[in-house]
Amino acid sequence: MKSFGFLLAIFTLASSHTAFAADSKPFPLDYNLSGQETKALQSIDPQTADIVVTTYKDLDEDGVDDRLDHCPNTILNAEVDARGCELDSDADKVVNRLDQCPDTAPGAKVNRFGCEPDEDRDGVVDSKDQCPGTPEGTPVDEVGCTIIMDADRDGVLDADDLCPNTAEGVVVNEHGCEPKAIVLTNIVFDSWEHAIRDDQAAILKSDAGALNKLEEGEALLITGHTDWQGSQGLNERLSWRRANSTKEFLVKEFQIAEDRILIDGKGETQPIADNNTAEGRQQNRRIEMKIIKIDEIPTEAQTFLPEQMLKR
Repeated sequence: MKSFGFLLAIFTLASSHTAFAADSKPFPLDYNLSGQETKALQSIDPQTADIVVTTYKDLDEDGVDDRLDHCPNTILNAEVDARGCELDSDADKVVNRLDQCPDTAPGAKVNRFGCEPDEDRDGVVDSKDQCPGTPEGTPVDEVGCTIIMDADRDGVLDADDLCPNTAEGVVVNEHGCEPKAIVLTNIVFDSWEHAIRDDQAAILKSDAGALNKLEEGEALLITGHTDWQGSQGLNERLSWRRANSTKEFLVKEFQIAEDRILIDGKGETQPIADNNTAEGRQQNRRIEMKIIKIDEIPTEAQTFLPEQMLKR
């Protein structure tokens, strides 16, 4: 006699046609496994029949009969499809429960987390990355290419742009400035003086880097100005000397070719502030610097200080 175990029911085989459930009378084995009673089983003790005959049709309890279940060992409470397998909405072979990128494009290669690879770690997956191999940490656009930091879109990177707010469409030089644009901060002078003050020299040093790269056909024009104190002749000479002092400083500090810098003096004729106030007069004692085309150089501008401007 042999004994078998079937889930919760223990039964003993007595012959080829009879079985004994634990602590029960024998019954014939002519029943079907669908769970439906047979004529032969109608005389069996109901409790025994429930234990022995009832079959577990859905062992993983996913709601799909075992005979139809293609994934019979699904974890408890997992969301499954009609085949009894866990859902994989984007069909990337990573089930939704584990998929960290649930909307992967059809056919895309993914890693074990269901995400497309991003070899250069720029945040743009390889299938969409038009610039693979971007150095880590580099800002990139939506296609994985380095973002050109050019706020005013003039073709000159912000780091090299001395005129960062140029209007769109304006033609600029390599420094991002219009050829006629003022590229240096204007500096001011003490009353009756043409020597460059230390604080103004610092301004020139910080802003004059562009002058080493004057383009072909360009020149720097330095124009001196004064307030209205003193005679007209004295102020004219003083304005020329201020322009010349600035040129000498730039040539010495930055080794700019002397013939690329022109000077002019306007005296008191072009004030930009009220000469009736000390503050206004300070603003008028100034030089202005512009990069201009050579064919736009004023006729009165000179390469060197005119002799008549040396008079006291």
